[in-house]
Formats: sequence, structure tokens, C-alpha cells
Amino acid sequence: MIEKNEILEELVEAMIADNEGITVRAVCRRSEGVFKHASDITRNEVRSKIVKVAVKKQETIRAAIDRSSKKSRAELERLVATKNAEIEQLHAEKTLLIASHRAMILSVAEMGGFPTWKRFFDRYESTVDSLEKMGSLPKVDVTSLSSRRNT
Repeated sequence: MIEKNEILEELVEAMIADNEGITVRAVCRRSEGVFKHASDITRNEVRSKIVKVAVKKQETIRAAIDRSSKKSRAELERLVATKNAEIEQLHAEKTLLIASHRAMILSVAEMGGFPTWKRFFDRYESTVDSLEKMGSLPKVDVTSLSSRRNT
């Protein structure tokens, strides 16, 4: 047997989908006798909360629809195109910065200064981890010239 709280959740979701105003009385009418009185919902803390959450969700959805319906389709398409262009620009800038950062670290490492560079980030391990995840740290083995002479 399905629990009344589950039935209530299904009812309010259906009301949201149908854009039907959610009130306790409207839920009772739609419940086909499962909830005979408004107090069957309001006196039960869980059920009352389910309805309140559904009302807030419906208000949020209606507000979003209202905001977007005030703009024409052409305006929305232009806005999406602008945002996509911004995303592409930011992606290109990030790629350039990563390549530049990688080259800078390789240059410093070739001169034997990678440990010095890394010392600036000793207190910021999360920064180094982030740089590694982004792929901005080079993945090459650097052999010190002084260690070559010893072999």
C-alpha cells in the first residue's frame, strides 16, 4: 500500500507539472478522497512541509518562466550566443595561460631552479594540486647537470 505522504508528493508534483495553483484545499480536491479535509495535511508536520516545499518550488518555476517570457526568442538566442562566445574566450585564455605557465616552469627547471619556484608554493599545496589537475605543470624528468657529472 502506498503511504499517504508518497501520494501527497505525487499530487503536488503533478500540480506543478500542470501549473495548477498549490493550496492545501486544492490538494484535497485533487486527491480523490485520500485527504478529505485540509487539516489532514496541515496537522501533520511532514505533509505540511511537503506542501510548503512544493509551493516554493512552483513559485520559483513561475518566476523563471515569467522572467524568460518577457524576452523575445531572438533576444534569448542572442543572449545565449553572447554567453557561448564568452565561454569560448575564457577557454582560449585559460589554454594560453596554461601553455605559458608550463613554458615558464620548464625554463626555470632547465636552469635548475624548479625547487626554488616550488618553494613559493610550499604553504599552498592546494594551489600546486590545482595546477597539476589543470595540466599546467610540465610532466618531464629534469636531470640536473651536476648529477650528470657524478655518474
